[in-house]
Amino acid sequence: MSITQKEELRRLVLRYLAERAALSYNAPSVQLGVRREMACTLPEVEEALEMLLDLELLRHIKNTFGAAKYYKVSAAGTLAYERGE
Repeated sequence: MSITQKEELRRLVLRYLAERAALSYNAPSVQLGVRREMACTLPEVEEALEMLLDLELLRHIKNTFGAAKYYKVSAAGTLAYERGE
């Protein structure tokens, strides 16, 4: 995946989560939604999620019943999405 494609994938992941802000999602769920618009692998989506998490555009939701990581858009992520950043 090129640098430009990675950037686009991050935007799509942020948009996917911002438009569904009421819930949290795991990486496979995000991949299912995003790959309708862009071909991507699960590791590529996980990389995008972790980068957005590091940028504080997402929050990690603790899963008390298992090991799967769940992500939810943060307030900063919602504002970035609404501003088109």
